[in-house]
Amino acid sequence: MSRPRLSDADSKIAQTTWVFAKDRLMDRGVLEWALEFTDQHLAERATFRQLFDYHSTQVAEPYRQAWRWVFEFWDRPDAGTSYDRLLMKRDLRSGASQAETIRLVVMAVKPWLKIESRGKLESIYNEVRAKRPKTVDDLLWLSVSSGERLTPDDLNLENIKDRDFLFELANALNSALLSGLNLAARIGHVSERQDSTNWQVNRVYFVPPEQYPDGGGEPDRYHDGFAPSAKLLFAVVEQLATTDRAAAQRVIASWDIGRWKLYKRLWAAAARNDELVMSSEVEGFLQRLDDREFWSASSYPEFAEVRALRWNSLSATTRVALERRLLKGEPLRFLPKRIERAEATIYAKRRAVTELQRIQVAGAILSERTQTLLNSATANLAHPPAVKSVTDGFNLGVTLVASERPSGERFHDVPRAKLLEELEKNLNDDGWNDRSREVSDFIGHNPELTLELLGESEAPSTLVAKIWQSLGYYFRPTDLNATIDNASEEDKSKIPTAIRTCVAIAALPERTVEKAIEGLTSWMSSWDRLLKNSSEFLSAWLALWPVAVAAVNERQKVDSTLSERSFASPVGNLMRAFMNACPQISPNTKPFSIEPWPRVLQAVEEAAGDAKLQAQYQLATSLCYFLAAQPDWSFRNILVPLRDAEGESIELWKAVSRARLPQREFLGQIAPALIKATMNAKLSSDIRGHLAELVIWSAIVDRHDGISPTIAKNLIQQMLRMGGDQVRSHALRSMKNYMKRDEKVPEHPADRFVLVSSLFDEVWPKELTLNSRQVSDALADFPAAAGARFAEAVGLVAPYLTPFDCWSLWEYGVFQHENEDRAIHHVETAADADAFLTLLDKTVGGEEGAVVPNGLDKALQHIGLKAPKLEKDVRYQRLLTLSRR
Repeated sequence: MSRPRLSDADSKIAQTTWVFAKDRLMDRGVLEWALEFTDQHLAERATFRQLFDYHSTQVAEPYRQAWRWVFEFWDRPDAGTSYDRLLMKRDLRSGASQAETIRLVVMAVKPWLKIESRGKLESIYNEVRAKRPKTVDDLLWLSVSSGERLTPDDLNLENIKDRDFLFELANALNSALLSGLNLAARIGHVSERQDSTNWQVNRVYFVPPEQYPDGGGEPDRYHDGFAPSAKLLFAVVEQLATTDRAAAQRVIASWDIGRWKLYKRLWAAAARNDELVMSSEVEGFLQRLDDREFWSASSYPEFAEVRALRWNSLSATTRVALERRLLKGEPLRFLPKRIERAEATIYAKRRAVTELQRIQVAGAILSERTQTLLNSATANLAHPPAVKSVTDGFNLGVTLVASERPSGERFHDVPRAKLLEELEKNLNDDGWNDRSREVSDFIGHNPELTLELLGESEAPSTLVAKIWQSLGYYFRPTDLNATIDNASEEDKSKIPTAIRTCVAIAALPERTVEKAIEGLTSWMSSWDRLLKNSSEFLSAWLALWPVAVAAVNERQKVDSTLSERSFASPVGNLMRAFMNACPQISPNTKPFSIEPWPRVLQAVEEAAGDAKLQAQYQLATSLCYFLAAQPDWSFRNILVPLRDAEGESIELWKAVSRARLPQREFLGQIAPALIKATMNAKLSSDIRGHLAELVIWSAIVDRHDGISPTIAKNLIQQMLRMGGDQVRSHALRSMKNYMKRDEKVPEHPADRFVLVSSLFDEVWPKELTLNSRQVSDALADFPAAAGARFAEAVGLVAPYLTPFDCWSLWEYGVFQHENEDRAIHHVETAADADAFLTLLDKTVGGEEGAVVPNGLDKALQHIGLKAPKLEKDVRYQRLLTLSRR
């Protein structure tokens, strides 16, 4: 196998990886680490492949086979990206080349190997880890997955009449499906006893919308694995049959129905059409079905369907044999052993009646004897089946079942003195059974009565707490995002009762609050916008805060991130309530100096432990507001934690990554910590990228305003040099967004390029070893963002370009999304054409298997139109050759 050529930086990574891993190929932790390598870890992947080649004889089973699976896992297609490109670039509907379309479609739906860490699954399912692995299954969890499904509408398949394209696409999809089936067999998902590929597909064809059940849709709309490729293959073969029936029949004939259940089902689906499959073939097929295939309409729906639809075309001899088999019924040995024999006999009779009725519904005619026996069997069944369509009883996939919510009306008849006790008695701790839902519904619709009962009650705190918990969850406004200015009349009418609830919460005993803290804090976060100007709301907040802090700090930490923990915890709920209730700030006002705000701010500052960390995370999401409203308090409670963030607290930067750019004086105080965060591997590359955008945007604003940099140039260079490809790509995004801004700041777009180019020259690392496919992808549309300075922009970024998988001219920004004419923009002069040719030459690879962008021929035509002399250029000729592949 050929090895990728590595840059100098990647070579150093490879050397380090070799030293670390050379004696650890039989280390479970190293194996699980290797699973995390993405296509950005080329150096690590290449090192492990080479290590294994050299030391494979020293690696014992099952580790030897496990590594081979890992290598195959690395080679899977990037299905998600492929599908995104199909939709985002709209290549399929904008005249993509046939070869590129077929490649993208197959990559999107192809079944591929999926591997998950066995240790991860062991923690989820509480399994005991094998101390001495004996099989690959003890080390890895192997399965088959795929990308998103593509529908015929996505391909505009109905309007495609090109026979050659359809035939090639059908064969490519067939090859992809066969490869997936072979993979499933190799990992043990297909055997004589079971075939897990079969139950992954409810129906091998796209079910028409008229067959969707209420609350449902296409049965396999949520399935990956084999459903996407099998269903699209069948759809393409059906469309091929409309242009060349013989070609479609050749594809169908290639399906190995003797080996694979899915192919057998596909063949049966095709056999529904008498123009594709002859009756004699259908006869032999139906007679050869084993008992499980013959009777299980849920597992093999296409077999039951073709039997019903083709019944009248079968010979009399075949119909007699099939009727005899249907009347005999399903063998009882296939039924669960727990079913008593008498019940099993009735069940088998019902199944026989169902299949005979299915044949009748299709318009087929049964023999007189069979019809008589069917009528008799139907009459003798207590609840006979009533088949209304050929597809009755087939698996419907996921459906949404709407159920009537209990009204709680029966509690109106309970005497007032006993009502609270009756409500509590019917409240289940988990709150999900019908009785609990009925109580909750009653409480939510009768909050005033509930408050009166709670005020009068002398019941134990445990009883009262359950009612308060339910009131907190179910008494809330209909629109959680409404403010007092745009709330509905219904929600406004609830406000007086909500204020009464705040007063009651503030007076609750601590014991009651402790037991109902989840529901009460949830209630606070749902009423914050409507009660933000109410002092009673803040009084309730102050009463709940210390209990919420204690509850969070007493919890045993689970394996979840800080953002996840603070999302729905009692502290997280109260912090969002606090932040939504914060007053507007205006010049010469100090709203936070008015009681009870000072006490609220003090309470937040005095929190400790995980509760304080969660509070700081929530505060950091609104960093700019608090810096403007309470600078000194914000410095202590937001900026200092950010500046000192390490370990788990490093995730505070995640909250900042989506915020606006802080004021200069504050940004300068945390600049070194911000740069450090962009290089911290504990943060995801996406978060670090967003932080890099803030850094670059700060530099752009400073340069535009003509002031000294808030963040030193050497720090920005350090970030770009050591932050990785994602950081550099996001930094470029800030530059491109500034050049494309609609606001005329500076006055002319060309001036924006001058500003950005000077910044790029000063801070962009000059080491060519940092060039990568991902950064080259981000640079590809940089010249287009420069507008009229296209040629100059190409000259600026050309040294840092390298070939990448550019699927379409959309990658270069020369198409405008609002225009459907697909005219190339920004390339207006001969100099622009020369620059565009340079851009294409440096980013389109010529090696075996390189991706050729859709529309390359159109780009070359445009270049030739603007600068005819370039048609003789060696770069032009190379690209022209590629465009003709």
